[in-house]
Amino acid sequence: APVAKMMTVWTVIALAAAKGWHLHQMDVKNALPQGELEEEVYMSQPPGFELRNHPHAVCRLKKPLYGLKQAPHAWHSKITQYLHQVGFQMSKSNTSLYIRNELDSPIIIILYMDDLVIGGKDLAEINKVKSLLSGRFEMKDLHELHYFLGIEVIRTPVRIIISQRHYVLNLLYKFGMTECKPVTTPLDRNIKIDASSGTAETEPTQYRQLIGSLIYLTITRPDLSYSVGLLSQFMQNPRNLHLDCAKRILWYVSTTMDHGILYKSNTIVQLEGYTNTNWAGYKSDRRSVSGFVFSLDNGAISWSSKKQPTVALSSTETK
Repeated sequence: APVAKMMTVWTVIALAAAKGWHLHQMDVKNALPQGELEEEVYMSQPPGFELRNHPHAVCRLKKPLYGLKQAPHAWHSKITQYLHQVGFQMSKSNTSLYIRNELDSPIIIILYMDDLVIGGKDLAEINKVKSLLSGRFEMKDLHELHYFLGIEVIRTPVRIIISQRHYVLNLLYKFGMTECKPVTTPLDRNIKIDASSGTAETEPTQYRQLIGSLIYLTITRPDLSYSVGLLSQFMQNPRNLHLDCAKRILWYVSTTMDHGILYKSNTIVQLEGYTNTNWAGYKSDRRSVSGFVFSLDNGAISWSSKKQPTVALSSTETK
């Protein structure tokens, strides 16, 4: 998932928890073919269905097809145009966010390809919006938000919790780590890791699959950002120590699979941000590592741990 879109989702969920908003979800059936092409696109005749009299003719598409690079843009343009017609305005900072302010009862829509999350205080208004969308597009009403992009949303009267517990279980099974031993930290602090660590190279495909899976897990687990970011540097030529460290993260995840992010209900919405930087954190190239987290009432909505692009010559420059 793109970082900006996930930050938007977490922000809306945090606001929904604090203000007592309803959160509903809809799924668009065959979203991409419902778009309208703005340019002429041609394709070869499907194998086995060529015209006998015109075997070398091509087909001009009237609708987008899955796999066509213009299809996502065509679908996004079409639904955006309709949302504008019914009173929604697209956010200038995030093209997946739409807001309608009427009668002091705002309605927010988050669009992620064929998934929509609709939030607002007035349930009757949310149902009206769902009826409008269902009347224009072929959609399925999934009612209250419980599962979105592989992320579990658990709501009680006093809080909302997001986690990826089911994803973690599948991840442990995929890599044969269901019986791994528990550890209390993602990385061993006594091990120094760089590109030359370890005694031999390891299978790069397995390592890349594991790190890619862990990167997706960081969208609800800020505690993994640093360790996964560190190991993701070595996907080109991974060594056995890099793989061992990646497996250790799975050991840690197996004992913390219920961890997630908590958003409290009935609270005053307050945005807070924290940042920090170490000095020459990567010994191999002397670059520093910067990290930050932003939260709404102590519920994280955005975070990052990233190596700085240049070498700082003093601790002041790392800030």
